[in-house]
Amino acid sequence: MSLRFLPKLTLPAPVRLLGRFLLGLAIGALFHYMLYRFSLPVQPFIYVAF
Repeated sequence: MSLRFLPKLTLPAPVRLLGRFLLGLAIGALFHYMLYRFSLPVQPFIYVAF
């Protein structure tokens, strides 16, 4: 499939920079949440203690 028929999307540089920054924040938050969830124990601590 050729993309030459799609119109060129030209945005000003600050808008592109803001979009990349927001995308980076979203990806960073996703990885932060995944690492947080993987670090939690499988069972709650109260069941492991007894």
